[in-house]
Amino acid sequence: MTTLDEIVAAAAKVFRTKGYHAATVRDIAEEVGILKGSLYHHFESKEALLYLVVKEPIAQMYQTIAAIAEADLAPTEKLRRAILAHLEAFDRHYPHLFVYLREREAVKRRFREMIGFSPKDYERCWQQILREGIERGEFRTDLDIQVTSYGLLGMLNWLYKWYDPQGRLNVQQVAEQFTALALAGLDPGGSAPRLSAPSRAADGSRREIDRRLTP
Repeated sequence: MTTLDEIVAAAAKVFRTKGYHAATVRDIAEEVGILKGSLYHHFESKEALLYLVVKEPIAQMYQTIAAIAEADLAPTEKLRRAILAHLEAFDRHYPHLFVYLREREAVKRRFREMIGFSPKDYERCWQQILREGIERGEFRTDLDIQVTSYGLLGMLNWLYKWYDPQGRLNVQQVAEQFTALALAGLDPGGSAPRLSAPSRAADGSRREIDRRLTP
């Protein structure tokens, strides 16, 4: 008998290949090898199945990063562990997290309501690590914390476009590369050019960006 886990795995594969909106329940049934009507014994709609695909992987990743942010560790070590944990989640839950990132707008409201944890909460964990690093003198002070967190997460999340679990580098090696890039850019004693204080016009533009990014 087909299990719910098998259906969820098949749905993740179909959603990643075709996209959530283009995929049909029939596509998922064919991937599993059962009749379309049999799928409705396990879930109520395609949206509910999308939620099942991303629920546990996302919840686990959010909990892990929140724990790292609260740990009694140096900010540099927190950042190193957070980057590795984020990328290991991609590897462990392939292709579920890829589906989440591509279809985030379709699931984030439902996810926030049912799990009680939103993408903005996840971003705040990373911002907490950056803020602590600045306060302790481990990270440079001229970078905007919010924009820097968006840059880090943008780099990490772009994995869904190119990562191959069977690729040339394993996930730990990719994490080392990304950590080196991040720490080089955050190093307060590095040779990167320092930023001047933002102008009033730049402040206004940044507030507009923040407004658009807030879910």
